[in-house]
Amino acid sequence: MVKFKSVTVVVLTLLILSCSGTKKDEIDYSQITDAELMMLADKDFQAGNYNKAIEKYEKLLLEFPTSNLHIDAQIRIADAFGKMDKYEQQMDRLYRLVKENIIPERVPKIYVQIGKFYERAAQFNPGIVTSDSSDYNKALKYYEMATKYPDSDDAVSKSEAAYRRGLVEAKIGQIDDATSRYRLVSSMYPNTNYSILAQIKLKDPANVTELTTTDSAMVVYKQALGLIEVPVDEEAQENIESPVEPEEKSNLDQTIDNMDNENAGGPLLDQESNPESEQIDPNNENPDENLLTPAPEDTTGN
Repeated sequence: MVKFKSVTVVVLTLLILSCSGTKKDEIDYSQITDAELMMLADKDFQAGNYNKAIEKYEKLLLEFPTSNLHIDAQIRIADAFGKMDKYEQQMDRLYRLVKENIIPERVPKIYVQIGKFYERAAQFNPGIVTSDSSDYNKALKYYEMATKYPDSDDAVSKSEAAYRRGLVEAKIGQIDDATSRYRLVSSMYPNTNYSILAQIKLKDPANVTELTTTDSAMVVYKQALGLIEVPVDEEAQENIESPVEPEEKSNLDQTIDNMDNENAGGPLLDQESNPESEQIDPNNENPDENLLTPAPEDTTGN
């Protein structure tokens, strides 16, 4: 009888611990804010747990229907779909956001995401990529739409769009246009990370290596441009100069090996010579008839 009671106690204890462990892993949405849930989802996204991230973003949309984080959550959902090569779901989400146009301030960011989609699509096209590549032209079109969108002051997204236009122009061999574009980014968006990336690219505009915007990488770029001092202490210098992954570090080395000790950036582009006023070839295929009509050409360079 004693043995039976002992076994029963052990079993009950295990069941209780098991149940309490399950509850501990669950999120109590009555005790969490939308911003905190967004942070948890972003953490999963950055760790590559895209399905878990999507679940949390979707939960945010459901549990916090009036949150001002709705658009950002949906943009991240689309980005997560793209990371998993689920392009149909990605584009469906982005197109829906653009058509609904709930928050005009976020439209440039959506256009940038669509532009990136077409850039990626171009990588899978067979044959030699030329200036008439439809996917690259679509990417250029959306980046132009982002920079010219009149109802948003989102300088970060617009600077990213302008920077990526330069990168695409370099990819299709339009090096002079890419050079002008990078100068434009430095001139019009001097306080963004993409201004720093553009100055790096101006040292070798034909280089189409992707540059990251992580904090550690930005330290390396700023050192290369002479914008911050290089630490004298060898150990400190090693900690700053090698904060990135080996592959990322090799990409950085490729872009800054030939840089001199002078500050970079080149002459800033006068806004009157703003290449954003250039027209996309009217023969190019329209991206989508149902999307927002791009704003009229901005003759002020903004």
